Amino acid sequence: MKKIAFSLLVVGAIFTSCSDDDDNNGTPTLTIPTEYTSTNFNANVAAENTVVDELATMTSAANAAESDAQSTTVAAIAYPATLSAVTLPNYRTRVQNWLVELVAAANSNDGFINPGFGNSPDGSDEGGLLGSRLLDEYGLELEQMVQKGSFGAALYNHAITVVNGIKNGTDGFTDSGAVDRLVEIHGTETTFDPSETTAAATYSRRRSNLSAETGFFYDIQTNLITAKAAMEGGSDFNSIRDQALDDYLMNWEMSNFATVIYYCNATKSQLEAAFALEDGAEKDAALGNALHAYAEGVAFAHGFKGLSNKMITDAEIDDILTELLAVEGQNPESHRFLNEVGLFANLDNVIDSIQNIYGFTDAEVTGFYVNNNP
Repeated sequence: MKKIAFSLLVVGAIFTSCSDDDDNNGTPTLTIPTEYTSTNFNANVAAENTVVDELATMTSAANAAESDAQSTTVAAIAYPATLSAVTLPNYRTRVQNWLVELVAAANSNDGFINPGFGNSPDGSDEGGLLGSRLLDEYGLELEQMVQKGSFGAALYNHAITVVNGIKNGTDGFTDSGAVDRLVEIHGTETTFDPSETTAAATYSRRRSNLSAETGFFYDIQTNLITAKAAMEGGSDFNSIRDQALDDYLMNWEMSNFATVIYYCNATKSQLEAAFALEDGAEKDAALGNALHAYAEGVAFAHGFKGLSNKMITDAEIDDILTELLAVEGQNPESHRFLNEVGLFANLDNVIDSIQNIYGFTDAEVTGFYVNNNP
């Protein structure tokens, strides 16, 4: 079992850079503020704001395609340039293809066709609606792949670039305002208000205890406050800065895979409930919702494949995608979850695997099954 070590940070009311009194023999000291402050936040995060906004725009277009499916001709969906530029090349290519397939499914004359137990989809199908969910012919909801997968392949990928720029002293990353960029790309703002989140921060918040103010969302807040204070304190605190930046990425990664746990459990629960219904529109809607949850789990996992600066390995992500019948580079077999109760074990296996990788306790895993919203 892999072990995770986090730095112990002292939280104080004010920031001071160093002291030369006799008590510390001239050793610099750092006190960490309790709040995040920035004097020029909007200007500092202009590029990151563009990325987050472009992802929201693309997602809105995908939502509209689902709403208009089989009733109105859906136009091609653009892949915004800045978002595309910060996305891992392999995932960028997949998003380009998924957007085309998503539109084809929306413009299909038929709804989603379940091939049934032991059968494969007809290669001439384009997919369509199952209840209110737009699926490709294999049963995968591509909207989730282009949105939730981009949280890793684009947003986290960009965060790595910023972290490396800060650590390396790259031009444009030497001022503490560079930390503002990490606040924005995660989907938060300077107050870290849990009711004002976008993108990945919505899910680190959902995997946190909002009443106790504990969990990934609040740990990320502490990490960024610490990194900013350390940068403002000068080079004496580079090690504290670097540890805080590493912890920021680690907390984001863990919240991402804790969310995969959530969706595996949700998929199983929703499928069990759907299978108990009589055939008809209500059952179709329930099955569609279950595959919606399933696709979110696939996307959150897939989006981290190929990234650097992460604990989970690409081989471990491949194992997760294999259990989810969504192997990279192959046609998914998502439709099988509609027909094979035995595949519930695959969902349990993914949960167990992620728990072992990150050393989550049983209580933590159970806690991840809940969406915590303001």
